[in-house]
Amino acid sequence: MSLSDFSDATKVIKTTTKPDPATGALNPPIQLSSTFEQKDLDHFGKYDYTRSGNPTRDVLEDSIAELEHGTRGFAFATGMAAISTAFLTLHQGDHVIVTSDVYGGTFRLVTELLPNYGIEYDFVDCNDPAALEAAFKSNTKVVYIETPANPTLKVTDIRQVVEIAHKHDALVFADNTFMTPIFQKPLDLGVDLVLHSGTKFLAGHSDILAGLIVTKTKELGDAVYFIQNAMGATLGISDCWLLLRGIKTLVFGSRPKPAMR
Repeated sequence: MSLSDFSDATKVIKTTTKPDPATGALNPPIQLSSTFEQKDLDHFGKYDYTRSGNPTRDVLEDSIAELEHGTRGFAFATGMAAISTAFLTLHQGDHVIVTSDVYGGTFRLVTELLPNYGIEYDFVDCNDPAALEAAFKSNTKVVYIETPANPTLKVTDIRQVVEIAHKHDALVFADNTFMTPIFQKPLDLGVDLVLHSGTKFLAGHSDILAGLIVTKTKELGDAVYFIQNAMGATLGISDCWLLLRGIKTLVFGSRPKPAMR
């Protein structure tokens, strides 16, 4: 039986609980090491420097990738660090379409910083097919949606946006913070990259900041990893462990409460 055969309630436990091979401890160790021993100068092990990879962070990144049905997950210091990295997969001269209902920090990034890198943008009501179609240019590379939006809770038709965007050879990035992978899996609906502010429902305790990305393809995952490793906005290891704790109880905290009698 593969992990895909289990319910989400089981997956959050099985993906966040990785027994330590050395001790059998169910919770992953907090590997507070910046560097790792290498056996010789010519053959490096899986880990060398924690910015590039860490065993504790790997458990978190593998967990969110599995829960979102993606190929690769990434953990960042904040939600905005994740969003910034997603936008930095674009290049000078590219154009991005952004949903008109978008988080304030994302709006600030798009309007105040992306132009400095030669990246064009337009805000569009992505639930209006005609308006969305009209917004595409020859250099449009990404449609960025957030559903439900923060804080308006406006819902976007993901399948409709994906159909239109892919027809124009553009990728779709979706912020899935408010629904979490328990209630919505954008990659299953055709989205190419999913983002989360792990600060909110995934962490669940208001004690850390965190951001997450999950990619659909290996190629896009490689691009995200290069930027993450080059710029260094990775999530601290203690916070990785705390976020794993939060995800572990995500399903139970999301269940409807019984009515009072």
